[in-house]
Amino acid sequence: MMNTLFNPREIVNVAIKVEENGKVLYGILENKTRSENLRKTWAHLKEQEEEHRKTFETMRDNIGDYIVHEFSPGAFDVYLETLASTFIFTEELIREKIKQLFNSEIEAVDFGIQIEKDSILTFSALKEYVIEGKKPVLGKIIDEEKRHLARLISLKEKLLKN
Repeated sequence: MMNTLFNPREIVNVAIKVEENGKVLYGILENKTRSENLRKTWAHLKEQEEEHRKTFETMRDNIGDYIVHEFSPGAFDVYLETLASTFIFTEELIREKIKQLFNSEIEAVDFGIQIEKDSILTFSALKEYVIEGKKPVLGKIIDEEKRHLARLISLKEKLLKN
């Protein structure tokens, strides 16, 4: 039994919440933007969040098939614990932004960039605890998050030029 506060199962649960709230936020941004390019980006990210949520739910529901077991109490490292606590904060920030939204499109894109960075860091750390044969499942999500990050950075550069 895993006894640490932030074990991989907890991170998978937080990941589900982040993806759910990200989907809601991206849907709101999709409906509010006047830019067709941004609308397409927010719509794409919203769809991806839903796919990722489903993948993480499969991981959670079959956790023994995905996550290696902790060999001794406290074996999950401090790095993973720190990232998990940061990721919980990210999930709370997304919920706040759903209520408050943003002052500008650049602010919204910057927030999206930060969410993607936090997700990449956390999922990369979680990958260390995934059974070897299942790592490609999480690797695919990490690669998609990296593409989202690149797309948002490119969008920000275009917005700054206008």
